[in-house]
Amino acid sequence: MSMYNFPLTEAWKQETQNKVFRLKLLVTPGLFFIYSAVTQNIGNYIEMRNGVRLDDKLLTLLPAFDFSSPIFLLLYSSLFAIIITHINQPKTILRIIEMHFLVAVVRQVCILLVALEPPAHMIVLRDFFLENTVYPHNAPLTKDLFFSGHVASIWIYFLCAKRKYLKIYLAFATAVMSLMILCMRVHYTYDVYGALFFTTIIYFAPAWIRSKYFSKESLNANVLNRKEVFEN
Repeated sequence: MSMYNFPLTEAWKQETQNKVFRLKLLVTPGLFFIYSAVTQNIGNYIEMRNGVRLDDKLLTLLPAFDFSSPIFLLLYSSLFAIIITHINQPKTILRIIEMHFLVAVVRQVCILLVALEPPAHMIVLRDFFLENTVYPHNAPLTKDLFFSGHVASIWIYFLCAKRKYLKIYLAFATAVMSLMILCMRVHYTYDVYGALFFTTIIYFAPAWIRSKYFSKESLNANVLNRKEVFEN
């Protein structure tokens, strides 16, 4: 036990000495609380407005079944799995927290911009944790459609996971989650695609921005160096 605790404690001790890491670790959970408070009222507005019901051919081919309990177990067991396997990697844990917040914000913006009615014959998904935190307490949400938060969450864990065996499991879990969500008619097929698309963009955006910024800086530096050579 002590052999495991030492590198675990040391890893967190070392990272928390970094001011940027420490600030993010303190600020991000606070932003989540603010987000949760704001979305209570937004959720009520979304439920009252009229939207468009889409024609989704795939939903008509799938059997209807209430997967609320399996979805709940799959989501939170996957979260537990990635935390317990990466607990000695503080940067990964922080990245998961940041990704959850950023994806939640982008998703909320998408929901506000895309007004949809739930698919026909929808089976209400009950998530006891979300119903007591982010969702309005007076009624379950049915119109927070584009894009799927449950699929996005599983995909976050897949993208952040560093261990190959866990990535394989989470890729499979994402497929299973998507199928169960669609069988319940909780989301359209487009919502599942949107979850994968936006989550992937959000995850890789910092690396793309850094790559473009630093490559531009390197190019400018090379131009200046060549100019100095010619001038000398």
